[in-house]
Amino acid sequence: MMRLAVFLFSLALAVPVIAQEAPARMTQARLHQFIAEHAQEVSVQGNVVTFRVGEARLVGVSDAAADRMRFLAPIMPPADVSPEELIASLIANFHTMLDARYAVSKGIVFAAFLHPLSPLTAGQVVSAMRQVAAARESFGTDFSSGGPAFPAPR
Repeated sequence: MMRLAVFLFSLALAVPVIAQEAPARMTQARLHQFIAEHAQEVSVQGNVVTFRVGEARLVGVSDAAADRMRFLAPIMPPADVSPEELIASLIANFHTMLDARYAVSKGIVFAAFLHPLSPLTAGQVVSAMRQVAAARESFGTDFSSGGPAFPAPR
């Protein structure tokens, strides 16, 4: 029994302990900083930030008290969307969209990403910006936020 205890103690000393700090919680200020580092034409007014990723113009809105954020890219009024495009966008939400989605609000079709604010990582912010821009740009053609897709049913 003593040998087992000595072995386990020796093993414990041989395995380095790596302390990992919890990632810093995302704040509005950090969100705006990441947007400024990875987008163009950035303008911040309170909790709203407008910016461009490629050819897509996006709006970011965050609410620290509600711990929510969203990126939006307006596409067009629903009246200008054909029934086939509407169905294709719903299918895309299930198959070719990653974390971004197509949505309708206040008379506009949007590419959107909605998420709790505080647990977001820098990588997720950058990915979300790119996905919303790709979804906006591919509406009417590929209906994709970029990246891998689940196969569509036959």
